[in-house]
Amino acid sequence: MRAVSWRSTPDARMWEAGPVTQKQYIADGIIVLWDNDRCIHSEHCARNLPTVFRPGQRPWIDVEGDSVEAIRRTIDGCPSGALAYRLPGDELAEPSEEAAEEDVVAEAMGIVEESAAEAVSITVEADGPLFVEGPVSIVAADGTVVQTTDRAWLCRCGHSANKPFCDGSHRRNSFSDPGVSSAT
Repeated sequence: MRAVSWRSTPDARMWEAGPVTQKQYIADGIIVLWDNDRCIHSEHCARNLPTVFRPGQRPWIDVEGDSVEAIRRTIDGCPSGALAYRLPGDELAEPSEEAAEEDVVAEAMGIVEESAAEAVSITVEADGPLFVEGPVSIVAADGTVVQTTDRAWLCRCGHSANKPFCDGSHRRNSFSDPGVSSAT
């Protein structure tokens, strides 16, 4: 699997034609993308850049509230990946057939890009979701790829309305599990 960042994957094209839960906020120098279905409402963005990310206000994202660099840094730290951005000139084209063939040849020869060799880690959050970090594809039971990403929060409480992703329901339902293995 090729490891690429969220904002440059072909998946980012879904922002343009996706359902209403995905919104764009446009300013000079940046387009901020937000996917409500993917958001776990941790408020990381609002705590780190309250002049841009303003829950309770409409529109809740004011892309002119701070510098492009500050917005990029905050979005890069979004724990769920629900926030993304595009900069002028970003291309969202599919990898060419030639590039795909090069990937297959490189893999067959044992030549792997450094980013593709990254390990995936899964962290059990106490009283919360599973945090998956590293290049992964989340695949539905029927084999369709739901999402390819570098990080995801997956539901552990069973109450998410957006399974397999966490939507913060564990807090509303007082889910309690310390996340410590009982195996010895």
